[in-house]
Amino acid sequence: MEEALSKFLEISKDPYKHVSEWKERNRKKVIGVYPMWIPEEIIHASGILPVVIWRGNEPVTIGHAHVPPFNCGLTRSFVDDALREKLKFMDGMVFYRMCLQEMGLKFIIEHNAQPKPAYIGYLYLPAVFDKNPALKEFLIEELKGFRKDMGNISGREVSDDSLKKSIEVYNKSRALLRRLYEWRRNNGGRIRAREVQAIVHASMLMPKEEHTEMVERLLPQLEERKASSDHKIRVILSGGLCQTVPNDVLDMIEDLGMEVVDDDMYIGSRYFAGDAHLNGDPMEALAERYMEDEPVCPTKGEWMKNWGDHLIQMVNENRANGVISLLIKFCPPHMCWYPAVREKLAEDGIPHLMIEVEHEVTSLESTKTRLAAFLETIKGEI
Repeated sequence: MEEALSKFLEISKDPYKHVSEWKERNRKKVIGVYPMWIPEEIIHASGILPVVIWRGNEPVTIGHAHVPPFNCGLTRSFVDDALREKLKFMDGMVFYRMCLQEMGLKFIIEHNAQPKPAYIGYLYLPAVFDKNPALKEFLIEELKGFRKDMGNISGREVSDDSLKKSIEVYNKSRALLRRLYEWRRNNGGRIRAREVQAIVHASMLMPKEEHTEMVERLLPQLEERKASSDHKIRVILSGGLCQTVPNDVLDMIEDLGMEVVDDDMYIGSRYFAGDAHLNGDPMEALAERYMEDEPVCPTKGEWMKNWGDHLIQMVNENRANGVISLLIKFCPPHMCWYPAVREKLAEDGIPHLMIEVEHEVTSLESTKTRLAAFLETIKGEI
């Protein structure tokens, strides 16, 4: 058990080392996938390893010459790593319309990265959602072009059968991660938030089959861990869109006496939310999964629902005492939605705190003070 958890933490801490060594060892191609919603199953079905592009593990340097300092840590560190040739082991990268900061990355890489990846794709996935069949048809056509590209890179046709098998592999992985989260809800204090984040993050960086096998072995072994004997305040974490949240922040939340019982983060429950059905056309199944409006996502134009309602539902289901929003500094989708979320939680009387996190190392003393005050506020209300 401890060996498996250490492996996940190691992979999450240094994705460069793990992915590059995996490629050299297996002699297979790797495609970097920009978060959050590109269907990895299409890449997997071609025999190529899809890895979700990550936040770098060093401060940004030469990247600042190409990306404004008011961009989020993911876009800045990604460009920095690409220009410093830290991502040269990738055989390709694929982007899509997600936010204003991300939309220019393809062109920055094309014009400045040396060596330039052999494939740089861009998908025009719909930004606005309604039940108009034309949007779904447009999405399927985009995915068909992507499917053809992956076949050309891998040298083999991506058949419907191979796509269905990949969907099955991914659905199994998602189901196991949901089991892990259900176990955490019912076994407070037995697993740290940093460990859960690492398990989910590792699933984005290694073959799904290998990750699934490790999680299958891990789940029954977790029962051996002793539960915390102290009653702790139960909290939901929200935000952390597109990138990992610093482990120091996660540890501080728990060390102060709060217990993370669930999360609404991308490198968390959002990544494995919803399955693609296995009946009929697999391309249609992938398109329909993308167009689902649950969970409400600030990178998708679903204006008929409020993100705050989703959080209130999570609080009620988990018997949580409050919500901590982890806002990635300079994240436009989260910043645009945050006022509505805060208002909704306040209307429902749910204690809430927003903590801004950044890619570079910053002082956490003020964060600790605010978290401690938030904890005391909750204790005063229960």
